[in-house]
Amino acid sequence: MPSPLRRCLVFLFPLLSLAYEDPRANLCDGTITYAPNSTFSSNLDRALQTLQNTTASNGFATTIAGSISQTVTALALCRATITPSDCQLCIDAATSGIRNVCPNGTAAQVWYTLCMLRYSSQNFVNKTDYTIAFILVDTRDAPDPDHYDAKTKMLMQNLSSTAGVSERRYAVGRTTAPENRTLYGYVDCTRDVDGDSCKRCLLTTTSAVDSCCLDRWAVWIATPTCNIQFDMDPVHDDWVNGPYINTDTTPSPALAPALAAYNHAGSGSRVIKIAVALTVGTVGIVVLAVVVLCVVKWRKRDEVEREGFEVAEEDSEGIGTRSFLYDLEVLVAATDNFCLANRLGAGGFGSVYKGVMENGEEIAVKKLAPGSTQGREEFSTEVRLLLKLQHRNLVRLFGCCVEGENMMLVYEYLHNKSLDRLIFDKSKSALLDWTKRYNIIIGVARGLLYLHEDSQLRIIHRDIKASNILLDGLMNAKISDFGLAKLINDEQTHHRTQRIVGTFGYMAPEYASRGFMSSKIDVFSFGVLILEIISGRKNYDMEFDEQDWELLKLAWRLEEEGRLTDLVDVTIGSFPLDHVLKCIRIGLLCCQRSIRARPTMSSTILMLLNDSATMSNGGTHDYQNISDRVSPHNNSNAPANPENGSFSMNSITFSSANGR
Repeated sequence: MPSPLRRCLVFLFPLLSLAYEDPRANLCDGTITYAPNSTFSSNLDRALQTLQNTTASNGFATTIAGSISQTVTALALCRATITPSDCQLCIDAATSGIRNVCPNGTAAQVWYTLCMLRYSSQNFVNKTDYTIAFILVDTRDAPDPDHYDAKTKMLMQNLSSTAGVSERRYAVGRTTAPENRTLYGYVDCTRDVDGDSCKRCLLTTTSAVDSCCLDRWAVWIATPTCNIQFDMDPVHDDWVNGPYINTDTTPSPALAPALAAYNHAGSGSRVIKIAVALTVGTVGIVVLAVVVLCVVKWRKRDEVEREGFEVAEEDSEGIGTRSFLYDLEVLVAATDNFCLANRLGAGGFGSVYKGVMENGEEIAVKKLAPGSTQGREEFSTEVRLLLKLQHRNLVRLFGCCVEGENMMLVYEYLHNKSLDRLIFDKSKSALLDWTKRYNIIIGVARGLLYLHEDSQLRIIHRDIKASNILLDGLMNAKISDFGLAKLINDEQTHHRTQRIVGTFGYMAPEYASRGFMSSKIDVFSFGVLILEIISGRKNYDMEFDEQDWELLKLAWRLEEEGRLTDLVDVTIGSFPLDHVLKCIRIGLLCCQRSIRARPTMSSTILMLLNDSATMSNGGTHDYQNISDRVSPHNNSNAPANPENGSFSMNSITFSSANGR
């Protein structure tokens, strides 16, 4: 059974506190829109009201509102194992939320953890749609991948067969997984389709695992008609109590009656109780983890406690396989007394040096500049965050050293250093062909999705840029430098700050001018990064003609002129034209001036990975670069005066530091 900490870390299906602020995913078709006071709008109101009144009684409902023209077909489905009251809460949120996330579109679908809602101007009832709508993945590695993948496929096939013969078109179950763990699964279909169509939809969706999600700890894949979910953590109560399935044999119809009969009448209420308990528990665990951070030696307890740290002899999970504390003399020896030849780069925090331990292990040591107040704050932030974050696309923190005025962070050493050293150097950028650049884009996207939605904490990085993307020996991307990261509560969708920090050219307009902070500012930075990776040029480069200094404005202009291929780096070699143009347009979509127009990272990954994903056309081309407010030639400490108070701009970085 997973530990309580593991259960709180799981990202994929976070148990709701019933605030229902945001859907887990959405599919909006804005190609045809309706006017606010139109007949279609009135019919949509009637359809949503009908679903709100009729769905909870049995967890499923369909309706058609309107006469011959401008009719609205709508459908709602709740998780089969929850109570009517819990279903009602989710449907209430969905019927109001769908018009917010998909405004004025004549077709839309939203998914929450416990329910789904769909409407369209076309009648889709009794029609099966196998199109992948979204894929959410917990990228933690599952144990014994080959064995695990076989178990996963067999579990999903068994559940798909069971759901096909179930009157309510669902199945839930569990099976043994490697290392004496348990693998949990849930599948369902909308109940308007017949059993064979449901089974085919589920099996088709399961086949998508091979192309996106092998060896993954948890996965949720949905189509308009069906969805599959599997996880190594039992984040739903019905998973804990679900029937055991022997996946060492082929799918058996004999399992169907037992599984189809499974219908926990009271499980929904227990889900909510667990939700509340784990919500409180998560806060407690995070606080506990902060308290036991291993950042200093016992003999420095008094000094370090004045800095806001505590001490412990082992890491936050009690593993103790690696000493988090490093002696100063060990790091001095590893870096040859921090000699200039070993310096990898420098930034506002201080300098970064390559080191080699006695056992031959290579490390990177970030050394705080003496007397740096800002550096001490960033040191604290990095330690507190990186000890809780584990992801293949985040740089790994090995430990730290605090002795006297010496404060250092010790990371894994990445042989290809930082991305900016390659893409902005024409003598090296040819090393990055299209496949490598695309994989870097995907790696950064997955890292950001983990920070925003999938980790135990919700984090805004605030400084996504080429120099903060490190590359290992295989050119896999890892996000680094969390000194400016901002932790936000699950209940928050945005935050306001008077201390604006970040890097010129990557900052979203609402953040640069007003200090308005949400996960969408990282999306904006990611969009700029996509354009840099594909173009091989910096977001602000005075080596070009004045009209082309700003990469984002150049990209918009080339898009309008139908010359977007001119943006592609000449050193990239051969490339699939349609794929590259699609990625550029996704980058532009991420850089919309309108916050709402920007996609979430989950939607962005879906568009990047899935050729059938819907991508908005056009966009807001009136982007106002922050150079309109702050010039890179005028790095003044004078405060800006936006509409609400004054904001300090002296923490904005105007040039990319060398690789960390």
